[in-house]
Amino acid sequence: MFKSLLASAAAAFLAASLVTTAAAATEDSKKATALLFETPHLASVPAGTKFVYTDERVPSNEKLLGKGFTDEITVDVESDAAAGKKNVVVHLYTGERARDPQRITEMDGNPMLVVFLDNAVGRFQQFAGGDRAYLKHKFSKSIGDESTLTPVKISYNGSEVDGYRVQVKPFENDPARAKMRGFEVAEFSIVISEKIPGFFAKMVANYANTQKDSPTLVDTMTLKGVGDVK
Repeated sequence: MFKSLLASAAAAFLAASLVTTAAAATEDSKKATALLFETPHLASVPAGTKFVYTDERVPSNEKLLGKGFTDEITVDVESDAAAGKKNVVVHLYTGERARDPQRITEMDGNPMLVVFLDNAVGRFQQFAGGDRAYLKHKFSKSIGDESTLTPVKISYNGSEVDGYRVQVKPFENDPARAKMRGFEVAEFSIVISEKIPGFFAKMVANYANTQKDSPTLVDTMTLKGVGDVK
């Protein structure tokens, strides 16, 4: 079930991100699309590698949005598969929040990207309403057409490596933004570097709000070993 959800989510995000026009897509967004959706993030990662991400959820109002937490998501690269692909196991959270480990065969992209994007769309729908398929398409198309790409320096295991920050506000100019309860200004950023195994260093979903006294939420997923990004 989880494998099919991940596979279908990845296909949907990829398909939507590629539905761009030469006039609409900026150079930044073209490169962002290539880095996020078209790069084999796991191709050179040896079997036996484990990626551990800390997921920190910080709500402004726990009564309205639920308690904040810090937990872990782990991606185990279990074995090699055909043509540079890998068989992986995804462990979502620990303790009472833990879900059953999910094995996914023949992956070349890092499944953390789909975990982040699918969570982002689901949570945005929870906060702002709307049709999930529409939100997912708009999110992905915004990455493909309107994202910004900024060079950054990433602290990783005591060294500094080059990377990029992909940023997008998918719903800020949406025709239906007036119905989004102030969450249309939500911003999502992904820090990525080919110098870091698995590529994905940090992913941040910032559910900001324009309405006075409305709750907000910041959800940050950070690879173990990653420090400051500047």
